Amino acid sequence: MWYDERINKDKQTNKPRFSLCCSDGKIQLPLLHEPPHPLNHLLFNNQDPKAKNFQQYIQIYNLMFAFTSPGIKFDKSYNTGKGPPTFRIHGQTHHLIGSLLPMPNNPPKFAQLYIYDTDNEIINKLSQNPMHDMLDEQIIIAIKDMLDHHNHYAQRFRMARDKLHSTAAPDLKMKLISQRQTDGRLYNLPTTTEVAALIVGDEHSADKRDIIIEKQFVLLKRIHELHPAYLSLQYPLLYPKGEDGYRLNIPHKDHANIHAAKRKQVTLHEYFCYRLQSRTNEAQTILHSRRLFRQWIVDGYCMIESQKLNYVKKHQQQLRVDKYINLTGSNDHFETLGRDRGKRIILPSSFVGSQRYMEQLYFDGMAICGHLGFPDLFLTMTCNPTWPEIQRKVTQSNLTPNNCPDIITRVFKIKLNQLMNDLKHGNIFGNIIGCK
Repeated sequence: MWYDERINKDKQTNKPRFSLCCSDGKIQLPLLHEPPHPLNHLLFNNQDPKAKNFQQYIQIYNLMFAFTSPGIKFDKSYNTGKGPPTFRIHGQTHHLIGSLLPMPNNPPKFAQLYIYDTDNEIINKLSQNPMHDMLDEQIIIAIKDMLDHHNHYAQRFRMARDKLHSTAAPDLKMKLISQRQTDGRLYNLPTTTEVAALIVGDEHSADKRDIIIEKQFVLLKRIHELHPAYLSLQYPLLYPKGEDGYRLNIPHKDHANIHAAKRKQVTLHEYFCYRLQSRTNEAQTILHSRRLFRQWIVDGYCMIESQKLNYVKKHQQQLRVDKYINLTGSNDHFETLGRDRGKRIILPSSFVGSQRYMEQLYFDGMAICGHLGFPDLFLTMTCNPTWPEIQRKVTQSNLTPNNCPDIITRVFKIKLNQLMNDLKHGNIFGNIIGCK
């Protein structure tokens, strides 16, 4: 952490406290262990040509071994210039999983590659990728062997393959279990039987977030964002042992400063804040995954926003949106048909980016201008990736600034706060008579 990221920025102290990483000690999650070989070599070696190839195409390698498909619309128009690669999506993000076996005359995809025609698994993985000429077949074989030996989900899908090859289980299904018996604050790797179960016949005891994978089924099933396997199924190279991602009811750590807190569980936002920090006693698997790291960040942001929207949807009564005049007027309009009206979900002004949020900022700005007059200055601040603070940090990690968006945003936020402090309290342009 940087000193200017401390909690009480207005006080000078020799023992600063921070909340960005762990909410001042309230958040405790399992530390990530070193990835197994050969992933450790491929991620952190900058001299080996194979490692360089893996680091450049890590997104493609990850997609080849992903169990779920990313249900997103990827905007590729941004990566046509000379700027740093950008990961941009449209619409709502979600992860989908298919059946154990592909439908007739359809090639296997994603998790089906672990079960169907495994004798030609490497060929199937390469043939489905348009950039197969850029990939190294030896790297693919090494990653396959690593996941078969260490990843619990890969082992369970291989077990389903063996069961399907036998005639004893014609109606086999697989259940991805959402409930965990272990404490989410401690490193306790889930066992193979705890993450997934093979089912013969009908299943009626599944939790609402459990995923039941049919033997053959046309439709895809959506993985719930709060399922512990949501991230590990999509990012097997970031969670090579099938480690749990975020899950509900992870308690806060016993701490002297949390006795007055109303909320006692870790949120999605706190989970990703914890995982985004660099620690000397923790593996840097996620932080060194380069382009895959950026995809992981975007995915995590969409998970957080999805949970916020879901909360607003389920608490419309508490937010008193039924009192809004516009909705009442549309209900009373005689020309409005019921099928055209639908179910309206109103976002409050506290939701960043919503229409009411933007309107509130506009009206606040106009109120200040009406009372004090038009502003005298209009400043635009941009970030320079060659700032010495950024260069020192990325050089220590043997990375480039475009592979460290977390470092860039943190340094930019620190300098933005310093600029605002100089303008408000440093009297650089004279006394400030109004600000927002």
